Amino acid sequence: MTDITTDTFLSNLKKAAKSIKNTQNVSHSEALDLAAISYGFDSYHALTARRKRINNEANTPNANLGTNGVNRQYAQAQGNRGKQLNPNQKSSLIIAFNDDLIIRRFDMVDGVVKSTAENFKTEYLDKGFAEEIGGKFVLRKGDKSFLKHHYHYIEILKDKTQPWTVEEANKLLEEQVSDRIGKNYREFMYIDGKLVRNHISDEREAEYNRYDDIQYHPAIDGYYDSY
Repeated sequence: MTDITTDTFLSNLKKAAKSIKNTQNVSHSEALDLAAISYGFDSYHALTARRKRINNEANTPNANLGTNGVNRQYAQAQGNRGKQLNPNQKSSLIIAFNDDLIIRRFDMVDGVVKSTAENFKTEYLDKGFAEEIGGKFVLRKGDKSFLKHHYHYIEILKDKTQPWTVEEANKLLEEQVSDRIGKNYREFMYIDGKLVRNHISDEREAEYNRYDDIQYHPAIDGYYDSY
């Protein structure tokens, strides 16, 4: 009996579908369905659902990898875990920006202050800003699925033997990012996948505490006569 869980089977199925598409002049999805029908399934969707069910059933009772394709999810989970524990992996700093961020510039032109508004994504990220500060633009997927929605992210890597610290990350933010676009990044960041506060959050808290520590004096409300 053909083992439908193997990568070889899936590859052969897709080759057959490609041949069917060319010879029978049908769409790609129709060709996949016809190829799946030739293996006794009602459709390509039914075949893939069966493959997934076999893999899921194998995950719980049996942790052994077995043949290629069996326990696919278990194998992927183990592989991802291995990457997380790999001492050769890079230390990661991820900086967050609002996905609708607008950078506002103010310039003096002929004695008049002129303001301009620049879209951060199109005018900075798309033009190599991440690379300029030694990083790369990263998406919220795969091993970055812990990231939140509604933000753009830049990741900067360094050797795992000298991992990122909050102090080093703040220094980079102030010297390289803020120097170019001001403090137009969020008050949090990620170091090796862990959510931490950056200097903006600390500065806000210090400012709040400064006002909170002011002792009350009648002059705050204004003096008034009690008669």
